[in-house]
Amino acid sequence: MADHPDFLDVNTFQEQQDVYSAHAEWQNNTYLGRLTLLLIRLGDNSLTRYIIRSFQDQQGGDSPQARILSIFTNLGALIMALFVVYALGHIIQILIGKEIVINQEIIIEEEVKLSDLKKALAEKEAAEVKQRRNARQKKNKNT
Repeated sequence: MADHPDFLDVNTFQEQQDVYSAHAEWQNNTYLGRLTLLLIRLGDNSLTRYIIRSFQDQQGGDSPQARILSIFTNLGALIMALFVVYALGHIIQILIGKEIVINQEIIIEEEVKLSDLKKALAEKEAAEVKQRRNARQKKNKNT
């Protein structure tokens, strides 16, 4: 009975209805489906159709409007490509980390003899004594 020619249209209609309901469910329940639905609505908009019709070239690509439109289209594509590279770089930076820091410690070993250390300490003390003596002499001169 299902193979009867009168019922073939009913079967294909039912299959089409099943596919349509599954597609409508996909559009309503997923982000990509909602984005697709938004783009379809933007394309069906009368304002969008008027804008597209106004950009259609009437002179075979030689008009100034077509050249300007071509320049801005190429510029827009370049800006979008740069934006995509920037966004991917930012995502990779988030995954890897903010900065790659290389810590290098430089250790300088120097052999200091005790006699050299005593000399340096004695010179430092002598300089301090001389400075105190000069300060005292200046104070005595002022009074």
